[in-house]
Amino acid sequence: MPTNFLWGFFYNAHSETEYDIGDAFKPYRVVVSEGFENPHWVIKENHEYYKPLWNDAKAYIKYLLTDKSVTSKGEYGREFWGDVVLKKSFVFEFKTCINSELLAAFLNESWVSGFKSEGIYKMAILPSENINKNLTIYVFDGDKVNKYVVPFVTKGLSIKDYDDIIANLYKQDIDEYGVIKEYVTNYVYQYLSPDVLIVAQGPKFRNYKNLICEVPQKIRDIQPNSSQDLNDIAKTVLGENEDDYIRSIDVYNNTIVFQNLSSMYRIYKDGLLEYKYLHTINNYEKGSKVEALKRALEFINRRDKLAPGVDIYLSGIVEHSNYYTFTFDYKCNDIAVSFNEYTVNNKDKNKLNHAITVDVNSQRVLSCYWILKEFKLGKDNLMLNVKFESLFDDIFTLYQDISIKDFSVKDINMSYEVKFSINSQSLEPVWIVETIEGKRYVVPMQRKPPEGK
Repeated sequence: MPTNFLWGFFYNAHSETEYDIGDAFKPYRVVVSEGFENPHWVIKENHEYYKPLWNDAKAYIKYLLTDKSVTSKGEYGREFWGDVVLKKSFVFEFKTCINSELLAAFLNESWVSGFKSEGIYKMAILPSENINKNLTIYVFDGDKVNKYVVPFVTKGLSIKDYDDIIANLYKQDIDEYGVIKEYVTNYVYQYLSPDVLIVAQGPKFRNYKNLICEVPQKIRDIQPNSSQDLNDIAKTVLGENEDDYIRSIDVYNNTIVFQNLSSMYRIYKDGLLEYKYLHTINNYEKGSKVEALKRALEFINRRDKLAPGVDIYLSGIVEHSNYYTFTFDYKCNDIAVSFNEYTVNNKDKNKLNHAITVDVNSQRVLSCYWILKEFKLGKDNLMLNVKFESLFDDIFTLYQDISIKDFSVKDINMSYEVKFSINSQSLEPVWIVETIEGKRYVVPMQRKPPEGK
């Protein structure tokens, strides 16, 4: 299975040639809904409808950015997104807001239109809302919702095509969800995002597989005293620059170290790759998000053989005064893999919350923590409780310091949580509850009791 990037976006990390940044652009989640109190379906990337839906969405994003006649037909507060997701819609969600500069770069276009949003965090296509046979698009940037009415794109999906997709999804064996807005009518947006997907109807227990997580073979099999092993790992990590680095073993941390006058790499036994640029940085090198993101992707792309067969998505962007921080995480079998306060085994004991954290400017990567792991599906069949009310009972039991009155929910995701280990781990799905304030709570999923109990 090739390594892919989601994100917001994917890209093919196994390309030996220069890749097109546009290959990196795909949604974190696609949701199809027939509207209020009707099913909501998550369309996985390997589903037959994923590609045609996403190709259509890209065509409309391009139109919003490049057609000079584009104007917003309405601007609403963020609470309006709760009304949008109750409509018959096709929703494309990104893990973080992608600004217009990045959108244009992904599509290799110039942004010249009257597109008013700060970017796209979530986008909904409503094929049949407009009575004049146009298509309605709602764009949510995290703060406000803008409405656009545009013509159907040439050679794109028609109203009938969209209707047929919904009709056919009813016939398929695919999990159905609701959204919180359908069940909690008096929500306050500051405490509850209205489009959080929940299971409130249907079977209480669903079947999942465990996940086997290991330190990549290239790292776990290395013999520090073997010059050949060091040469092999140096070639993978350093590429054509391998001869520029001194190789050593840090006995205190039991790590492999590659260092020259400007850079240092450390490879820890648990699979963590740490990189540091050793010189001071200049403010004028900060550059744009697009330039910095390209540098981050190049850094990862050149070392992807260290962790083959994983899907990686960009989970966050933070802008600093003279550099940017990009965070990336893994998905496996369309389920997220999470790291929560994963401890770095060094004297600083840093806590990591993402698979990859990259500080970068337009010229170079400044630092990187990359938790390298390999994943494969296990053989255990796990019948797990997916009901929303059970999750909330458990979270308040497990975290007794949480105030029910002030507790907020931005998103709820099923995830495999990785703990620090140099050994193989068998992972079971857990709930990850993200709050609007940026906190994350891990809640184990209830197993189905044995028959007769």
